[in-house]
Amino acid sequence: MRTKRVITTISALALAGAGLAACGGGDGGDGGSSNGELRMQLGEPKSLIPPNIGESEGGEIAERVYAGLYSYNNDGTLKPIIADGEPTSEDSKTWTIKLKEGFTFHNGEPITAETFVKSWNYAVDGTNANVGAYFFSQIAGYNEMQLGADGEDPEADTLSGVKAVDESTLEVTLTDPWIAFPVTLGYSAFMPLADACLEDIDACNEEPIGNGPFKMDGKWDHNQGITVVKWDDFKGEQPSIEKISYKIYTGDATGWPDFEAGKLDIGAPTATDYEAAKAKYGDAMREEDAPSAWGLGFPVYDDVFADADVRKAFSMAIDRQAVIDGLFQGRYTVGNSYTPSVIPGYLENTCGEACAFDPDGAKALLEETDFDTSSTVELWVNSGPGSDYLKVIGDQLSENLGIQYELKTLEWPDFLEKKQSQELTGPFLTGWIPDYPLNQNYTAPLYADGPNNDFGYLGEEFEALLAEGDRAETLEDAITKYQEAEIALAADLPMAPLWVTRTATVLGDNIDPASFERNPILGGIDIIKLKLQ
Repeated sequence: MRTKRVITTISALALAGAGLAACGGGDGGDGGSSNGELRMQLGEPKSLIPPNIGESEGGEIAERVYAGLYSYNNDGTLKPIIADGEPTSEDSKTWTIKLKEGFTFHNGEPITAETFVKSWNYAVDGTNANVGAYFFSQIAGYNEMQLGADGEDPEADTLSGVKAVDESTLEVTLTDPWIAFPVTLGYSAFMPLADACLEDIDACNEEPIGNGPFKMDGKWDHNQGITVVKWDDFKGEQPSIEKISYKIYTGDATGWPDFEAGKLDIGAPTATDYEAAKAKYGDAMREEDAPSAWGLGFPVYDDVFADADVRKAFSMAIDRQAVIDGLFQGRYTVGNSYTPSVIPGYLENTCGEACAFDPDGAKALLEETDFDTSSTVELWVNSGPGSDYLKVIGDQLSENLGIQYELKTLEWPDFLEKKQSQELTGPFLTGWIPDYPLNQNYTAPLYADGPNNDFGYLGEEFEALLAEGDRAETLEDAITKYQEAEIALAADLPMAPLWVTRTATVLGDNIDPASFERNPILGGIDIIKLKLQ
């Protein structure tokens, strides 16, 4: 199972809840990385074009090969990269972003304010069908660049709200004031694209021309691997690692055996391997709270699950603690909110009684609905450990609700496509890791009316509260409104929270343990600080 982003679904980067570091090097095998090479694991990405990346695998490569205006500090604040300082605004509607000089793409193209104008126009143009286009939806001119209701061409081919004042000044005008807009700008969709990429996007997807601390070493070898090497001309912080080799794992394959054999350098045991790994590595296994939140999603677009009471009954029939104890050795936290505790704006137990285990109440509630308990419920998941998780949940639903179920498993790209197309015919296992450090990121991108809503859910109160948060005068006030929106969302329950993960990471002998640092809010490893020994 994978999250949407880099944390998106459980992935090779978040295997069995191990966090974004589920790449792996044990104590044997074919030797170390004394040549400056870091060996990691990855799932097969869906895309390597920043505005078209909607899951953690592509996001991992984008973070290495590209650099945006900002990234994030460990406390969630913006960390300027190409930008020279934070965005400024007098009205929270028109924002000015200054750029540093000297940044270029790997092919030598200079990066100016006009670069971002062109890149963002490409990202938003409806004819390009980028999955990350909705990140620009608050910018003036976004709607005019979308396809018509019947597929007609967009009315405009440029964002009216984005302009280059001069080479080093970018001005962004939103349709309405939004105090939280700067928080989003560290996400990969806002990263710049070279003119050479815009001229041949398909070729760039296979061998990106980036601008980050690493550059591609050859093309993307689908289902096999991706290799990136240090780019010495990067104007930001330089990594000490010379090369990162990603081995791609598909289907049920995981990297833990290769880590144990010394073929990978950072390891995360699967749930099945956890206890043996803990006994073997002891305190050397690093365990930390993570922002990865899992749930059982419902196809609200399907008449069978359009009734909120049906969804609530399914949720109440799940013994979350038993799932966590049985599958994850009790390490994870019961999910009773949409936002994890490490994210700014977390509010405890927004799900309330719908997330409390009550099998008798669940069965009684389901009997009050029109749900046909004689029909077989299809439960959907992508291949990998998630199928084991969903089987445990399916068994509980069967026992506590008196229903029959069938597991439906697809490879990740096919599952994601079917999910995004709203073609799943039953509940599905889903997860989310943050794009940016704000509670709104766990609700608005997924459940608000728009192209990224895979659930078919529309909540009027939820939408209204989100809009109030967007219009708030301070970020603190916005967070409060987003909390109220989450409460309204949980009352409708398009997704039943299940658990929030913790990382379990083991470093191989080739990694300097003092250099290993994970962002406590966003979860990713700081590759710039990481050192080999």
